[in-house]
Amino acid sequence: MSASTPCSQSVSWCFRCSRTRCPCNRLSSSALGGRTERGRSTPTYARLASWGHTRAAAAPRRAATRRTLPSWAGSASACVDPAVAKGLSGVAIALLAWATPGLAQSNSDLFTRAHTLERQGDWQGALSLWASAPDSAIGTGRSDPRIGPAFIATAIENDARDRLEEASALYLWSFSAPDPEADREHVTLEARRITPLLTLRDSARWQPLLEGDTPTLSMRIARYWLEHDPTPETVLNERLVEHWQRIVEARKRYQYNRSSVYETDDRGIIFVKYGPPGTRNHGFLGSNEMELKIRVADPIAREVIRRMDPHPQFDLWKYAGLNAEEYTFYLFGNVWGTGPFELVEGPLDLISSSARNLSSASKSPGGVRVQYYHELFYYRDLAILGGRFGRRFDELATLWDGYTMRRNAYGAGAGQAPTAPTLQTYSYRFAEEDRYAPEGVPSIEVRSEYEGAARAVEMVVQPVRVLDPSDQPMIVVQALSAPRLRLGDRAGAGYVSPLRDTEHTLILRNREMEEAGRMTQLAPARVGGVSVFRLRHPSQPVHLTVYAKAIGSPVMDADTMTLAGQGHAYIDAPLVADASVFEVSDLAVGTPVDAGALEHALPFPLLPSARIWTGDALRVYLELYHLTADAGGTARYDLRFRLLPLDDVGEVKSSPPPVTLGIQLESFDERAQRHFDIGLAGLEIGLYRLEVDATDLVSGASRSRATEIEIIG
Repeated sequence: MSASTPCSQSVSWCFRCSRTRCPCNRLSSSALGGRTERGRSTPTYARLASWGHTRAAAAPRRAATRRTLPSWAGSASACVDPAVAKGLSGVAIALLAWATPGLAQSNSDLFTRAHTLERQGDWQGALSLWASAPDSAIGTGRSDPRIGPAFIATAIENDARDRLEEASALYLWSFSAPDPEADREHVTLEARRITPLLTLRDSARWQPLLEGDTPTLSMRIARYWLEHDPTPETVLNERLVEHWQRIVEARKRYQYNRSSVYETDDRGIIFVKYGPPGTRNHGFLGSNEMELKIRVADPIAREVIRRMDPHPQFDLWKYAGLNAEEYTFYLFGNVWGTGPFELVEGPLDLISSSARNLSSASKSPGGVRVQYYHELFYYRDLAILGGRFGRRFDELATLWDGYTMRRNAYGAGAGQAPTAPTLQTYSYRFAEEDRYAPEGVPSIEVRSEYEGAARAVEMVVQPVRVLDPSDQPMIVVQALSAPRLRLGDRAGAGYVSPLRDTEHTLILRNREMEEAGRMTQLAPARVGGVSVFRLRHPSQPVHLTVYAKAIGSPVMDADTMTLAGQGHAYIDAPLVADASVFEVSDLAVGTPVDAGALEHALPFPLLPSARIWTGDALRVYLELYHLTADAGGTARYDLRFRLLPLDDVGEVKSSPPPVTLGIQLESFDERAQRHFDIGLAGLEIGLYRLEVDATDLVSGASRSRATEIEIIG
């Protein structure tokens, strides 16, 4: 770590799927969704990949001090041309004047009456009645979390496309103010419809919400869909509509049972996450007469094998594009041959218990368990889609061909079947691969035309809580955008300017996710596609969305992507403005920025980013407020840095050891602004949590701040 002066001084059961044996690791790091427990043992991988894995007194300061103004405290014109900034004062006023949340209804009879109409075939009447719920709720202070999902599902079922904007708005209203007790079940149900879409890290963060209070969980549901709205400038939430279109379709198609949270069998979970498979093979597994005669000469033995084969129903799905290197397969079928129809690890799960039993060996012609005959036959049926099923069938067929009538290369004396230890070795290896090293594990949580690479602009949004020179709590929001076509372009370690000008719009919402205002700034390419928003921080948490749109002529004819790049943040309560209380800003992180137009556009001496290339330096900026001076007029403080490696669920790894550093500094002012450069060479690629403990050495007061970064390479 190098040091310098700041500004003028720089310092260089599975909770996810609700069943005891889950195949969550084959659903990428995502959740399966709710379902009923089956009482089956939990393998190690399921515990590791499961959703929710078990997972100062202040001293007086000197009255007479001078203040050094940080660069972000300048006027807006220091960052953008005033001519291109719009709505700043309006939003600030809106933030300061937030009123209580809109009142909502508690009359559950309205939902019931509309539901009755829908069941009687009057779906238009049901939609109209549900749509009246917000007005009917005025004066009750309650919303109904059943209405939004019911409205959007009914509109989609009846192809009422003209009601989808209304459905998007009504869905958010439904979760604005539910009854904490009466509506707990309905709010939890909707949250569980979201959990299959989450990453492992997000799943771990949702677990305490599911166990916590209803209003917080309800707001998190609304926040999730606001943050996944591909067009935040419009009422229609296309991603929410797509999600419910898949649910409605899955309910029509996949009804062997209703064990999932979508009221479908397990196929509905995969369908909602990834859409329809590219290729599908389905039917009944088992031996046919010709295959039996080839493998088993004795007709009595053939009858024994038939009797132990329940011919389980199966459905095999094959997806391309979920994994960059190989196809992804999902196998569904009747567990143990006649059990519930669900997602299984492999064909072994579909073989009957009688065929698995060791006693079945005494009844087979080769003196081996009947299970091994069934495995051969089942793999033959599944091999049509290739992948591991095709390769395994080839292995087994080659092995068996040496002992049966298909080739009988070793002659009659070789026996009627491979030896039991040999077949057990094959079976065990296949089962271990299916459980612990499945092929084609998805690298994405959801496949959607509204997420991922569909966005035309990549956004970096970094809000930082600060205190202005008059100790007013503020939020400084840095937003940086670049067309996605240039994301991989790096001129050494330098910054690559966007190819097109962009326009950034900031939407602010209060704690209840109600919009408080919005503002727009141009982010021209000549200043690096950067915009800076400075907001007064009201005395409550706030949520913000910044989205970018490329403006001007397309860079090339192939530039047809239209979805806005976005960034989101939920910001906690403001910093403490009391001048007697030691306080520290949030951490601003990024990479060093060269002098020039871009440097003057930034509020802090760094290019904001939470993803740092391993060859770059990580720059960390922070401000300290209300430092206490000693008798000689000098304030002294200590900063302790820790860079902690994180696992997939966001917990600290036991190895490698964290990077730590401590430094003591002095200031002749009650405030200090510092930035530090941390070299990342030698660190593993992955997620890290940066923690900084700041201590006023005179007063003894301390504050801690943390943020997460990703080292890429």
